[in-house]
Amino acid sequence: MRGNEESMDTDQIRKLPADIGKALLAGAIAAAAAALLFFVIGLIAGGGAFAAGLEAAKNGLLFLASLLLFLLAGMLLMKGKKPEKKPGKNGWRDHFHVIGYKTAIAVIAVVFLLFASVADYILLRGCLH
Repeated sequence: MRGNEESMDTDQIRKLPADIGKALLAGAIAAAAAALLFFVIGLIAGGGAFAAGLEAAKNGLLFLASLLLFLLAGMLLMKGKKPEKKPGKNGWRDHFHVIGYKTAIAVIAVVFLLFASVADYILLRGCLH
């Protein structure tokens, strides 16, 4: 029995980097799409100024990251847990074998913050002038 438990632990350890990689990729795709959307909106509203578009993208990404973190905090503070669905019917486990949805949302929020930080760094360094 002990050997079976150890093999499940090593199997989970092997799947953990893949799960985190999937969450990072999902976050990068979502953050890039949101940044592009906010960039175009800022570009239009800013009269075609690249800096205005980048500022809008940064602000939009920070707003979405704060919403994700607020959602995560609410999930962590909820009292009582709902029982999980059976593994066969849980679509989440088809994509993520080890991490839960709270961890994935946290990773995605961190990616949003990273993208916003890069945009802010570009604005700060004045690489646009």
